[in-house]
Amino acid sequence: MIERALDQITLADIEALVTYRRSEGATLDFKEAFPPGDHKGVRDFLADVTAFANTDGGDIIVGLREDKNGTAQEIVGIDKAGLDEGLRRIDDQLRSCIDPRVPLFRVQEIAWRGDKVVLIMRVGASLIAPHRVVYEKSSRFYRRANRGNFEMSTAEIRQAFAASADLPEKVRDLHHKAVVAIGGKDMPCRIHDRPTLIVTVAPLSVLRKARDVRITRDNAVMPPDPMGGIDWIVGLDGLIVIANREEQGARAWSVNHRRGYLDFAWAIGRLADGQKIIWPKYVVDHLPGAVRSTTTILRSVGVEGPWIVMASVTGLKDFRLIMSDHHWTDAAWQDSAYLGEIIDDAMSEDSLQPLVEGFWRLFGVENPPRPQR
Repeated sequence: MIERALDQITLADIEALVTYRRSEGATLDFKEAFPPGDHKGVRDFLADVTAFANTDGGDIIVGLREDKNGTAQEIVGIDKAGLDEGLRRIDDQLRSCIDPRVPLFRVQEIAWRGDKVVLIMRVGASLIAPHRVVYEKSSRFYRRANRGNFEMSTAEIRQAFAASADLPEKVRDLHHKAVVAIGGKDMPCRIHDRPTLIVTVAPLSVLRKARDVRITRDNAVMPPDPMGGIDWIVGLDGLIVIANREEQGARAWSVNHRRGYLDFAWAIGRLADGQKIIWPKYVVDHLPGAVRSTTTILRSVGVEGPWIVMASVTGLKDFRLIMSDHHWTDAAWQDSAYLGEIIDDAMSEDSLQPLVEGFWRLFGVENPPRPQR
């Protein structure tokens, strides 16, 4: 896979594959021509897509000739004429010939010479693998290894289904550790004993693909709305950014994991003039901002979605949301809650609305005000 966000890949990145004689591998495949529509062409294309989805994801570069050893040899491009029709055809094949449908398949077109272009087809590692190819009375599962696709054995299929069943719970375990951490477990300090929002943002491939992302102050994601002093603490697993650290705890932090995911925790309320108050903006505004910052930074270092966002709140009991100077919600009777998880490719603000709406319901608000755009 080209270690860059898909929409940031340029012709220079493709030329670099040739210049540095990059070879095909477990996450990279070269195609001289657009996938043909005959039996073999369709079968091979579907095998490429499902093999990537069933392992660690990858990029299919179309319009790049390889030598006999699978090394990038020459950019040849493909004709732009008829490309839209070809893309519609393969989209139909992805819908009708793969079960279940792969969660991430995106195409980036790069102009080359005249009417020729190069395509990057990016396939994301799947949380719902294994995916099978169902084509012309045939049903097969594929995996990617080195520079080729291999049909999975019965034992490998069973193992893949078992791993897929365990994977969602293992991803949730990452978030559970983030919730426990606000009390100071395996952390330099704790979060203030106040209502707190805890958020985990990760690619679905976080547990399936080994990564070691170099995190520095230049590319670390900051906690939402950092105020006061900032502490930068290097840990075994990554870089911790702590905002407004005091003896009794910190107001917020972000944990930038080298494995390519982020944990956040920040206080969303406090005791003010004898009132237990939570301000909605600390969830409604800061949650989308934290997610947007995370996906932007991770994509810049080649970590792609689909993404999963998990959110929890703690310390809510007897606190109220302040709607205006004279309007308060009911007091929360739950102290802690798991708001749920969202899986999405783009992870837009609209995608996150179920988490925000769940937060409002903890205070008895069934129809919360929509944010102003």
